[in-house]
Parts: sequence; C-alpha cells; structure tokens
Amino acid sequence: MPKVVALHGFTGSGQDFGPLQESLGKSVEILAPDFPGHGSKAHLHRKEDYSLDAHLKTISDVVKKDPVTLIGYSMGGRLALHWALANPSQIQRLILIGASPGLASPEEQSERVRGDLALANFIRTQGLDAFFKYWNTKTFFKPLLSLPPEKLDPILERRKRNQPEALALSLENIGTGALPSLWHRLSECRFPVELIVGEHDDKFIQIAYRMGEKMPRSRISVIEKCGHSVHLESPQDVASLLNSNLKNR
Repeated sequence: MPKVVALHGFTGSGQDFGPLQESLGKSVEILAPDFPGHGSKAHLHRKEDYSLDAHLKTISDVVKKDPVTLIGYSMGGRLALHWALANPSQIQRLILIGASPGLASPEEQSERVRGDLALANFIRTQGLDAFFKYWNTKTFFKPLLSLPPEKLDPILERRKRNQPEALALSLENIGTGALPSLWHRLSECRFPVELIVGEHDDKFIQIAYRMGEKMPRSRISVIEKCGHSVHLESPQDVASLLNSNLKNR
C-alpha cells in the first residue's frame, strides 16, 4: 500500500482528513499527524515546540525513510513544501491544497509578520470565540461554512478545542510571514506536484498559477463550487485526483 501523509492547516488537526479517508475507502490509508498547538498537541505552550525544525520533525517521524505522497493544506502545504525540498528523494508526489511558498518580497513579509503578531495578540487577549468570529468572515471560507450541519459541526467543534496561547504561538513561529520564502526554490521541485484550489479562492488560484510556472512537473486542478478548504468541502474530488496520481506514479 502506498504511503500517504496529510498535513492540516491552521486551527485544524489530522482529523480534518477523515472525510478524504472515507472517500478513498480501504485502498489507501492516510497518516495525518497533529502539529504543535493543534489537535492532540493543543496543550503545548513552549516556544521551542513551534520552530520550523520541530514541525519538520513531526513530518519526518511519520514518513520515516519511506517514499511518500505528501499532501498539505494551507499551513500544512507550506510545511509540506519545506519538507519536500529538504527530502526530495522521498517524494513520489506532492499535493498542495490552497497553499503558497510564502511571500515573494521582504516588504510583503514584514507587513505579514506585523499582521500575524497583531492577530496572535488578538487571540491571546480576546479568546477563541472572538477570533473565530473574525476568522470565519474570510470570503474563501464561505463554501466551507455553507456545508450541511452534519458535516460542518464536527469541524467547528474540533476547532473550539484549540487553546488561544497555542494558536498564537503557531502564528508567531510558522505563520506565512515567519517562514522563509520558497519562491526562488520552486524550480528544484523535480517531482510531480498537484496544485489544488477551489474556484472561489481567487487569491490562491493566482498563487497556484504563479507556482506552476516555476515548477517543472506541476498540474493545477481548480475544483468547482469550492473555496479554500477543498479537502473538507469536496473530499470526493480530492480522492479522485489522489487515486489518479497513485495509479500514475
């Protein structure tokens, strides 16, 4: 059985890939670890647990020395790209969902760092209810929040179990502004790359096409009626792409 490892986004957990696992059935098993400050590791409040190296070790501990299909969503996509570039010989295929390689210019990065620090402070001082009230107003989350209650409620309940300090530490240490840009290294991705975006996620559609121009073996898939969280909004479409990728590897 091929090894498939999936990496969740900010405020999420490995359980977010449950719907994708259900769509795949028993032919493929997804291994989906929790990152520091999320899911089973929401209790971690030491800054040293949130370094980029600590996150990459989380991935390495699951992948081990095996060849892998690596899936990453948003924050998990940034981390997946960092890991893949550090371990290219182990990547059979890289699948990035609503992800970016960071910010292209120092000015953009500085501005984002300020924004992430302000948001981290907001989470600490105002708490999770106020944070999610703000976070869920982002346009690209609208399709996710329109899911029927039986699908949406478990996602929201898992997110409520996060802790403010843990999410703040995550933003401060591996937010988009905190991580080094990988735009200049995209040409090093000699392995197959699938860039998946929702049709209502305009920002990341543009990013995906810019990334695709620099990646020698990339393919872009725009999923209809979806926003940012394609694996939760339309897991069957991601499952179809993943099955196609595994057959063609």
